Amino acid sequence: MNKMTDGAAGNGARDTIQEGIRKIAAKMLESGEAQVFIGYEEGTLPLRTTPAFITCPEDTVRLVWTPFCENNLTVYLPEYKGRDDVTVGLIVKGCDVRTLVNLILENQISRDRVKIIGVPCEGVIDRAKVAKVLGTDRIIRDSKVAGPSLVLEGDGFEVEIEIEDVLADPCEACRHPVPVIYDVLAGNGYEVSKDENPERAYLEIKQFVELPSDERFSFFARKIEECIQCYACRQACPLCYCPECFVDRQTPKWVSRWRGLSDKILFHLGRVLHVAGRCVDCGACRRACPVGIDLRLLTKHMEKVVSDSFGYESGLDLDGLPLLATYRRDDPDDFIL
Repeated sequence: MNKMTDGAAGNGARDTIQEGIRKIAAKMLESGEAQVFIGYEEGTLPLRTTPAFITCPEDTVRLVWTPFCENNLTVYLPEYKGRDDVTVGLIVKGCDVRTLVNLILENQISRDRVKIIGVPCEGVIDRAKVAKVLGTDRIIRDSKVAGPSLVLEGDGFEVEIEIEDVLADPCEACRHPVPVIYDVLAGNGYEVSKDENPERAYLEIKQFVELPSDERFSFFARKIEECIQCYACRQACPLCYCPECFVDRQTPKWVSRWRGLSDKILFHLGRVLHVAGRCVDCGACRRACPVGIDLRLLTKHMEKVVSDSFGYESGLDLDGLPLLATYRRDDPDDFIL
């Protein structure tokens, strides 16, 4: 788990970061340095925030920073592509900014049209884990953060849960909790410890990867069978920005209206291959899935293959090249055989 160091963890650090975000946003909007600021504000349901698009300095008081700030806000940046009259101020966590690096390298946003406000991140909560701890028969009416804990209230109960017990899986082994690039770092001075063991990030897929290929496919097929083809994972992914997805093409038609397993597999394998060497494990696809399919079994495995085969980690070098735009004479090619 990522934790604030030097005793800074808890509400004090989060409040300081939140106040810093508000001041930075107000200053950018007042000076004209940014025309719109994208951050987080309180959601209408417990355990949630919602994206906030701020254009007036006085509205920056709506901005918040809590363990509920899960959305990868870079998903909105391609909408501003080609808008030379708009500079966007954007809140980014460690994983988010690596997506932003990819979007810049892929010419989906100009570096000079985005002001990056980095935030040291201790991780975001997984609501499915909260539900598992709390029980599905309890309805949460209110939630608040109290230092390292969540306090959940409902009809006839008040429960306190340790945040580290309900962190999202990508956060538990995050190696880049502080954004690798930024224009301003909110909460400057606070450091976040990180997991130094690169293999820990792949422990959760180890059992899946080590299955024989036929068993692995059967396991994958059982999971994908639950897919309702809503494409929420695609819509949530900041790197799925194509104006027309291959599954929506009519000429040629890749996917039929018949919701069979083969069409579901085609979509998910196609999407995973499209984000190979680009995915930063922000968890947006998994959070968006309404039936709870663990899509990270595929994306995380692909990330490990890319790392092992090419020594490449996505979104760390703004001056580098995307993996699929590079070539070395000693690149492994045994997968062709």
